[in-house]
Amino acid sequence: MKGNRTYISRIQSRMFFLAFATAFTAAATQTLAVLIDKVIICAFYGETEIAAVVLADPFFYLLEIPAAGLAAGIQTVCAKELGSGEIDSVNRRFNQIFFLSAIVLTVLTAISFLCVPQMAILFGARGKTAALQPYAAQYLYGLSFEILPYVLFCIMTPIVIMDNGGKLISIVSVCGCLTDIVLDLLSVRFGWGLFGIGLASSASAAVYFLAAMTHFLNRNRVIRLRPVRISLRELKEIFHAAVPKAVFSMANAMRSALLISIVTVTGGVVGTCVYSIHETVVYTTAILATGVAGAVGILTGICCGEKNGEELEGTGILAHRYCLFLSAGTAAVLAVCARPLAAALTETGTTAELLVFALRCVIFMVPFSILINARISYLQAVGQIRAAQWMAIASNLVFPLVLAFLLAVPFGIRGVFIAFPAAQVMTLMASWLFHKKRTGKTIPSAADYLAVDESFNALPGDVITYPIKTMEDCALASEQIILFCRGHKLDERKGMLAGLCMEELTTNVFEHGLRPGQEIRSADIRAVIDDGDVILRVRDSGAAFNLKNHADRLAEEETVGKGTGLKILLHSAKSVSYYRTYGMNTTIIKV
Repeated sequence: MKGNRTYISRIQSRMFFLAFATAFTAAATQTLAVLIDKVIICAFYGETEIAAVVLADPFFYLLEIPAAGLAAGIQTVCAKELGSGEIDSVNRRFNQIFFLSAIVLTVLTAISFLCVPQMAILFGARGKTAALQPYAAQYLYGLSFEILPYVLFCIMTPIVIMDNGGKLISIVSVCGCLTDIVLDLLSVRFGWGLFGIGLASSASAAVYFLAAMTHFLNRNRVIRLRPVRISLRELKEIFHAAVPKAVFSMANAMRSALLISIVTVTGGVVGTCVYSIHETVVYTTAILATGVAGAVGILTGICCGEKNGEELEGTGILAHRYCLFLSAGTAAVLAVCARPLAAALTETGTTAELLVFALRCVIFMVPFSILINARISYLQAVGQIRAAQWMAIASNLVFPLVLAFLLAVPFGIRGVFIAFPAAQVMTLMASWLFHKKRTGKTIPSAADYLAVDESFNALPGDVITYPIKTMEDCALASEQIILFCRGHKLDERKGMLAGLCMEELTTNVFEHGLRPGQEIRSADIRAVIDDGDVILRVRDSGAAFNLKNHADRLAEEETVGKGTGLKILLHSAKSVSYYRTYGMNTTIIKV
């Protein structure tokens, strides 16, 4: 920390970028698959079919309740446990939730398939739009098979990413998207109608799931898939942490179902068609919010596990930077593409003009939506579940519905589209008033946005952290740790042992993590005094290197004189934990 500026290391910036890129790619490809469905329907069918498809949108939102909720709960709890080095607990919790969900989702798939006609009516195929019921039912029949593979894939995603499988998730997402596009075109070719389009989405979800499962075939992974005894007591924390995102998705589903009723009354089939395209664009722009929220959620969880308030403030600053650039870029693209897109996706001038107006409303909504999503992920990660829950309900249900009802009276269907950005602004205003009341600050800074109480941070004298660049820094780090322990009047033997551990850890970065002639790109150390113990963390961007696995290999080879320091470290430390995520090794040792 220098002056009033928060220090953001290269390794923290790199992790945030990779976390964002992975979450963004996964969300972008899944959203692109949905968008391609709409484009293909526009190109090969008509406005009636488009209007029928929008009636199935609540199905997606209902599917997101368990998918997004459980994924967020797993991410929140497991990221904290990774940060504190509790790898065994991560394995145990993940396997329990995975197998329990598989059983429940199989039952839900059967129920969904049996209740498709009733769902189509419930979602709006009645009254003026009753003629859309057969088309909506066709689409929903095909989508019913998506429940099991899609939700299980979402549950796996944060775990695979935290186990250094972010690249696999990105590749899998692209493959699933391409599968959906190919099968959509085949469906059109063979005349399978909307049922074929929905079935293609289900098949692509199966590709997501089965391809992601290959991650666990590698025995060197820290997190493994294996049957375990289910304990609801252990899963309680995950279910509790899942509530905000589940409520967020439930609010989306309720809002969508209720708004469709307003849209069909005020806009008829034309309004319903435009609303369908508008919702798709909103869903598309939400990938930016998903990317930032994903990065904030995982890194905040890891910081919570480490009790690392310094890096948490840096995460807040990085989140604001990404929000600013992404919002500006998205607004520019939509402003340029609004009219050409409207002309390409509609059949009449009246429909095109209404769509241009709807897309301009999206431009104003994007920056606020990104900030709100990041804020909800942060509140969830630091355990402020109730605040995250109320923010989700306000931004996605209460404000949009109230404003839509009020604005639809004077402005008709256009008032519904105005309600979306207005609701996001009102949510942020309410958040700002709460922040002002809690802190007394009129304008929150970037660091304040993701800041926690001072009790969250280690005391200033109880923590040291800095980067290492050369082998000489390894010896210096060892000396600093010994002096650090001495300054806190710890047992001399414990201080010497902590120094030896730090030297061994940092030296291994250069000896085992680099290829010949390669320079270290980024590495840092952190040491904290915690109730008489010293907790050491070394993070680097070198090749994967697990201390325990390396020690086991040395033991098998029975090589004399090799790994002496490593053996002393493993036998003397209270605990040793290792994980690798976003291409970064993290080793945590408690002395």
